[in-house]
Amino acid sequence: MVVRLLITTSVIFTTMVLCAQQSVSLNDAVQLGLVNNYLLKISKNQTDISSRNISYGNAGFLPSVTAYGSLDKAHLNAHQDVLTGNKLDNKNASTTVTSAGIKAEWVLFDGAGMFAKYEKLKGLWKINDLETRISMEYVVQEITLAYCNIIRQLELLKACNQRMKSSNFRYFIARERLDSKLGSEQQWLQADVARMADSSALFKQTSELRKSKIELNRLLAQNVQREFITEDSITLVQIPGLDQLITNSTNFNNLLKIKTEQLMYSKLEEKSLKSEQYPRVLLTGSYGYFENNTEAAFINYNRYFGPQVGLTVGMKLFDGKKLRTSLGNAKINIQNKELQLKDMQEQVSAQLAEMHLDYLCQLQTISLGKKELALAERNLDIAMKAFQTGQISALDLRVAQDDLFQASSNLVNSCYYAKLKETELLTVSGMLLK
Repeated sequence: MVVRLLITTSVIFTTMVLCAQQSVSLNDAVQLGLVNNYLLKISKNQTDISSRNISYGNAGFLPSVTAYGSLDKAHLNAHQDVLTGNKLDNKNASTTVTSAGIKAEWVLFDGAGMFAKYEKLKGLWKINDLETRISMEYVVQEITLAYCNIIRQLELLKACNQRMKSSNFRYFIARERLDSKLGSEQQWLQADVARMADSSALFKQTSELRKSKIELNRLLAQNVQREFITEDSITLVQIPGLDQLITNSTNFNNLLKIKTEQLMYSKLEEKSLKSEQYPRVLLTGSYGYFENNTEAAFINYNRYFGPQVGLTVGMKLFDGKKLRTSLGNAKINIQNKELQLKDMQEQVSAQLAEMHLDYLCQLQTISLGKKELALAERNLDIAMKAFQTGQISALDLRVAQDDLFQASSNLVNSCYYAKLKETELLTVSGMLLK
């Protein structure tokens, strides 16, 4: 049974090594995700639509040209009396009316409403572009954490393997003592139970490692069964001080930028409403053809064609105070956007302060965790030698095993959570994609 377990464990690790053909760094994963991630592709498409909408035509600067044509036929009962005394009384009179032409309309002036609409189109594009940037930050953050989680799960797997190794050692010693009549069957069974429990934990941890790789492949839009090798450890970057992080967030935080653009958009909405207070000047032009062939009138045939030009000026004098109400609401909306921007600035500063404290705490935990791990490794080494010579009990050895496993777990988890806080700090400060 022991040999079978060792062979099984060896096969697991050998299979993992043989299948892992490709080495992928964190930077490689991020770059691949920025190209392939489906969420980003959707967001970029939305931004592309907003970019396409920015045109003078959509803003109303250019004329509209319409071609038209019609053919109407009718049979009428006609009766007409004219001043000369002539009368027309024709039942079932045939009438054919034909018309065709091209008509153009061009708004020459609308109180600068066209300029406001053009700026609004650019504002929508800026907002969508910033939303894409936020999506990119979200994806990079998810990829970074998923990648580091693989390293964490791999380190936990190593810790499980180390505990399995010491459990096998305990089992062999208990078996030797049982065979030599120096130990009891109960001690051997306890060692076997502990070994089985550690074996089960090892298999579960192997599954967790595999699932973490599946998640990263999903984020990268790759085959979820793809195997690869990651970096050996979680690498932390140098984070600026809190004051510098807050300063950077003022200039680079994309949520703050969106709030600023939304404020500008509200001001353009007000400008667009104000344009309705001014006259509207419309230039029209057409070239048409008209033909009327009828038996229902004294003039049986009528035809004309040619160009026509017109200028229309109109101004809304009263609309039930709707425009006045809309302008008042627009001013309140601007005030709300200004308040939302200030509130967001305070939120960002508070977030950075809290995250920075958590980050420093994790760094301190890592420093202590390294010392704890070194002590736990030394303690287990001493415990195994002492157990082999019968100086300590199996329970003492198990405590040393668990202490080492817990120290290893604490250290790798501290590194992972430090990376989490680091990524959050870079995101909120606007430095993640710089």
